[in-house]
Amino acid sequence: MDDTWKAGHYIFFPVVLLVRAILYAMHHGGGFMAKILVTCARSPAAIHLGRLLHASGHTVILADTKRFHLGRWRSWPSKCMRHPSPRHQAREFSHWLQEVVKTESIDCVIPVYEETFHHALNHGTLECDHFCSDIATLDRLHNKFEFIQLAKSIGINVPETVLVENIAQVKSALTADHVLKPVYSRFGENVIMKPNLSGVSIDVSKEKPWVLQERLEGKQYCLQGICKDGRVLSSVAYSSDFTVSKSSVFFERTGKGDLGGIIEKIASNCNFTGFLSFDVILGKDGTVRPIECNPRATSALHLYSTHDNIDDAVLRGQAIQCTGISRRLVLPMWINLASNLFKKNHFKSWRKARKRSKSVEWNILDPRPGLMQLISLLGFAVVALRNRISLIAATTHEFEWNGR
Repeated sequence: MDDTWKAGHYIFFPVVLLVRAILYAMHHGGGFMAKILVTCARSPAAIHLGRLLHASGHTVILADTKRFHLGRWRSWPSKCMRHPSPRHQAREFSHWLQEVVKTESIDCVIPVYEETFHHALNHGTLECDHFCSDIATLDRLHNKFEFIQLAKSIGINVPETVLVENIAQVKSALTADHVLKPVYSRFGENVIMKPNLSGVSIDVSKEKPWVLQERLEGKQYCLQGICKDGRVLSSVAYSSDFTVSKSSVFFERTGKGDLGGIIEKIASNCNFTGFLSFDVILGKDGTVRPIECNPRATSALHLYSTHDNIDDAVLRGQAIQCTGISRRLVLPMWINLASNLFKKNHFKSWRKARKRSKSVEWNILDPRPGLMQLISLLGFAVVALRNRISLIAATTHEFEWNGR
């Protein structure tokens, strides 16, 4: 019985692959099947992107600094690779990147999260397409003061933002209407929404500057664009209704797309290639103002479906739509509920959001990726304890970017 099943499986599986390849070629006019390297395999968004690319007929290799990441125990990656820490072993990472492109005959390299900045250091040096911009562009956008200055210079309405380089500057300029945050930060880490005016204590210096930013009233949205050579090929916006530590854990398309045309204005000005993301505030008067830029992918990638053909945008520079269903991070959503249990009407909204969304990481038919997430979490906890940093900071410790 087992031998019969195995024989049938080995005959049927190649047929499925052949039919998929034929259908894909018909849809794309006979376009080639690419071999793609997707990095930051620890992130759910990178796994979702890799799955979409695989479903479109491409060969996908996943890579990360960790041996155990969310890409393990999945059937679709052709290979999972491990590389040196881009942050702590920059030269070794650069060498690895150059070599893997050659030895694996890679057609396109797609960085996803914070490692994008270290890829940008190697921009223009690979013998294949590299879906990112140069480091000068990315650093200017990632720097929370420089970005605001750039946006203001091209006519985008921005909140008042002041650069501070010592504690005396902070205390003299800080008011109750300010938000205080480091020039380089991520995931809302170290952001002080309601600073103590009489006793603010932060590690601020010329080497580690902060910004005082006007606190805006209104609804916050997260925007993401897929860009190539300054053109916005797709855009999507989701609201921040459910968060943990200031990071969204529920993702749902709002239909607003590129709010205020901010993605298009910045992408065009910078001739941007890659994923381009923003946190913006939509005021009651309809004014849209960006508060910061993330020149990398975000969880908005989860909102794309296999039918959207995201490979058309990344590989071919074609405009596409975003039509995927709502998604949620399971454990963080429960943490959100626990944190807001006594907030009026929160449970009702939470329950409705849970019912109309699908889990990002859990699948009852294949629980192994969910188990791998727990293993990864333990690994990040060890990194956090060893380096005396927060758990969320530990997730990007090997490749975060804080300027040159």
